[in-house]
Amino acid sequence: MERDIVYIVTGCTGYVGNVLTKKLLEEGCRVRGLARSRQKFERVFSDGPAPEGVFGDITNANDVEKLFAGGGRFAVVHTVAKVSIGEDSKSEVDAVTVEGTRNVVEACCRHGVEKLLHISSTEAFPKGYFPDEQLSDYSPDPDRARTDYARAKSEADKIVFSAVKDRGLNASILMLAGVLGPGDYSNSHMTQVFIDFIEGRLPASVDAGYNDFDVRDFADVLPAVFERSRAGESYIFAHRPDKINDCLKVVAQMSGRKMIPTLPLWVAYAGLPFLWLGAKLTGKRPLYTRAALSSLKERADFPIGKSVREFGYSPRPLEDTVRDHVKFLADHGMVRL
Repeated sequence: MERDIVYIVTGCTGYVGNVLTKKLLEEGCRVRGLARSRQKFERVFSDGPAPEGVFGDITNANDVEKLFAGGGRFAVVHTVAKVSIGEDSKSEVDAVTVEGTRNVVEACCRHGVEKLLHISSTEAFPKGYFPDEQLSDYSPDPDRARTDYARAKSEADKIVFSAVKDRGLNASILMLAGVLGPGDYSNSHMTQVFIDFIEGRLPASVDAGYNDFDVRDFADVLPAVFERSRAGESYIFAHRPDKINDCLKVVAQMSGRKMIPTLPLWVAYAGLPFLWLGAKLTGKRPLYTRAALSSLKERADFPIGKSVREFGYSPRPLEDTVRDHVKFLADHGMVRL
């Protein structure tokens, strides 16, 4: 990592953002992070070094511009997106994920950044498309997205690809599958599932799953990604397909909880109206949505050979990831084992 570059991380207090920020700090880099909440910033970085904090909103171009104050050489990791399983409004998802990315890309082009790493998602792959190992044929197609979140991520990828092609931006797209592991201060959906299971509030599981990997394994190769990723190229970070029960069995061993009933997908679909009504009445996020179930039905054996060969990426066993994830939640007072 180059010491005279300022490494900018958007969403430095988010799940992926804070883990990558801490990795850059560990590497001795000068890091500047964008965060919305000063209180969360102080909480996330209370037990170690902290980046230079810039507080603002990704949807505000002036706030994004503050990240480049003072001039110099810059490299950017753009992690901000409105991650949604369908419970958030389309306008909110678009404002953060699409317009936020546009603001970042415009600023990167103005300031001639050395490199932009755009954090995307395997959810962005168009319906009916499955990547080859080189991702040589990946082309964002928002019209073929399965959900609002997938469409927004696809729109964001399209903005980045266009800047590479038309404006010479040195940017790469990193497609992440399901993220697990220590560092989730933001209470992601799977974190909430683990907490609800441990506290006895999860009534049933679903006979389905996705592809979950450890965010630390991604962070470990971040220096190599900065050094070796190529402009206009996409890279997948994943592990292998798993089921929700694969994770819950580990949580059950740690917590002493018994496994809960497992519903077939058709029963889960039948229960959607009741979950929607319950969420409306309580003001809480639903356990799952139609969009979430749609993702669980998709093929998830993503090819990771390109990231393995070029960056030395090596995913650890799922059991270790889940165990450390739950231990993190307990250590930070988010759940009691």
